[in-house]
Amino acid sequence: MAKEFAKHDGKHKLNFIDAHFFSLPSQGNVYTLKPLTDAKGFTKILVASLQRKVYCLEYTNGRPCMREVPFTYIPGGAEIISIDAVNRSVIQEDFIIGITIIKKDDVSGQQSHFFNIYSDWDLNSDSALDVVSQNCLPLELDFVPYHLYHTKTKSKNGWEMVWLLSGGDCCIHLYYSDDESHSYQEVDGSESFPEFKQMTDITLWMDISYSSDNTRRVSATCGAGGAVHMFYVNVESTPQITASHAISWDYPSAAVKIFDLNTTLSVPSFLQEVYRSQNRTGRTDAASCPHVVVGNTLEACFVYSDFTSSCEGYRLPECDSGDVVTCCIVCDIDQDGKNEILVGTYGQMVIVYKHNEEEPFTWDICHKISVPCPVLSLAYCDVMGGGSYQLIVMTTTGIHIFQHNPWELASVILRRLEALTKLKTDRTLPDDLLHVPSQQREKIIL
Repeated sequence: MAKEFAKHDGKHKLNFIDAHFFSLPSQGNVYTLKPLTDAKGFTKILVASLQRKVYCLEYTNGRPCMREVPFTYIPGGAEIISIDAVNRSVIQEDFIIGITIIKKDDVSGQQSHFFNIYSDWDLNSDSALDVVSQNCLPLELDFVPYHLYHTKTKSKNGWEMVWLLSGGDCCIHLYYSDDESHSYQEVDGSESFPEFKQMTDITLWMDISYSSDNTRRVSATCGAGGAVHMFYVNVESTPQITASHAISWDYPSAAVKIFDLNTTLSVPSFLQEVYRSQNRTGRTDAASCPHVVVGNTLEACFVYSDFTSSCEGYRLPECDSGDVVTCCIVCDIDQDGKNEILVGTYGQMVIVYKHNEEEPFTWDICHKISVPCPVLSLAYCDVMGGGSYQLIVMTTTGIHIFQHNPWELASVILRRLEALTKLKTDRTLPDDLLHVPSQQREKIIL
């Protein structure tokens, strides 16, 4: 089934094709969908159902495959609350996966909570994911887990990946790797993440964005009580909050995302000389002038263009007309170098908003995608391995994969190739080349 996608200027169209659907035996939630990219650049989709099963969706030789991954230490009767995953290496598969679960005791009826961390790497293994799933470090929790999130922070040994886990105790817990004992342990996060020191609400979602020079970060959280917090943090030495802003809504806020309007990437090495000769400026940091979108459940969603200078946000139109807002992502879904906001709702709808450059701080609806069931989570990644991204929509019954029309993508690639060919004659760098989306830039360079 083809779904038309029209750009804001109306001059160019991209089509979505509902390429594949994979059903799940039981539904997941807003925390149980996670893309995971290996060292070769291929992306897998990890999706967990509430009934203790975790599946891997990937493409092999162009064919889709969904298989169950046998993660250990997830006992029968347990419910998976959240999952997160990352590849810590760019040259090999060094996966680390975190899964939080709740288990109810059959005799006493009491609940116990665990944070399972899976990590390993075996050169002789045919599938690093299968090896990792068998190497578990279970940590018992004394709180109900919610959002699991990985990020980086500076330690005495340099930059290190850490886990952040929000809990029902209104705290955000920090977990560091202990190299001596080859394990993870919870540590006091007030020094590394001072912005999370005095949370007064259950955090339902968090997002962190670092500047390109790693001297600043922007952090944002939203909570079950409607509290939204945004922070500027200087991380050159000891992290210090330099600016903050707080908003309170009457209903829970389900999602928050920090983003930049443009999707400009670093210039390829073979174009850097031309780039410097034209005195081009570097890419814009999301942390230098951050935009934050807040997805409220029963109220309108808002975009804040600069929370340090203005507390006024722009209300996204019609976002409260599709039932409860469950999730949102930000990506360049129409291939023009500008980010769009995608909002998923329990009303079986994905709403796409595009920034109106003629009217500052204004966002217009440019497309709607309807699905048969309520939307729980969204992702935009290259799961097919063809160099272009697909829209992944997780609903209460399964996973939809929406693919861009290949003929439309081919025309985009041809235009970019023509622009690169022109460089050989006049040695100029076209403006539109700076906005080549990552999925197309890779193809052009090749």
